[in-house]
Parts: sequence; structure tokens; C-alpha cells
Amino acid sequence: MTKRVAGTIINPEDAGTSFLVQQVAGQYKFYNLSVLENQTPLASVLWQLRHVVGIDVDQLRLYDSVVAQSGTENVSLFVFNHLKIDAAIRESCRQHGLVFVPARELHGLFESVKVNTIPSFENLSK
Repeated sequence: MTKRVAGTIINPEDAGTSFLVQQVAGQYKFYNLSVLENQTPLASVLWQLRHVVGIDVDQLRLYDSVVAQSGTENVSLFVFNHLKIDAAIRESCRQHGLVFVPARELHGLFESVKVNTIPSFENLSK
């Protein structure tokens, strides 16, 4: 079974905050990918954003990291801030099926992803 990881980039603007997402079968999803062999989930997201999407990940700042449940699958979800989202970044994302969508249009996505805010350390004792 391939381990999965998800990521998004927050883009705060005067008109409101938008999130980097992909649209799959008419529904928005966080950017979801496989964890690369011999890499951590975080390293896998950063590698994909840099080498596939073409984003300068040195400009990203980790905003949050949570374990989220999407359907029956638990994934690490990494949320980044980016120092400056410009037209070149938007176009590179678009070429890879990723778009920045205003948060007000993502209610279905936010409701479909269950976030566990309780540390998983207590599961280690079982």
C-alpha cells in the first residue's frame, strides 16, 4: 500500500484567502501525492512542488501540519504560506492541474476532511 500525503498553499489577498487545490471529478481536493521512497511526507511534498510543479520552495513557510482523514485514508496535510504568489506561479500550478481557489468556495472540501488535533502520542502506548 502506497502511503499518501497532501499539501496546500495559503494565499492571503485583499479579496480573501485562497488555497492551492486540485479539481478531481468536479470536486476540490488538496494536492494529494504518494510519499516518495526513502523520503518523509514533508520532503515528498516539497520535492514535488519544486521539481514537478516548479515552485521555489525556499519561498514557502510551513504554516501548519496535521493528520487528516479523507474518506477512509489518513494523510499528513502540510499547509504552507508563500511569500509572493505571482502570475508565473499560478500558470505553473495550472499546468499541473492545480489552482488557487477562494476559501469561500471550498466549504465542501473543508467539511469532507476530518482533522485530528489531538497528538497521536497516546496511540503509541496501545
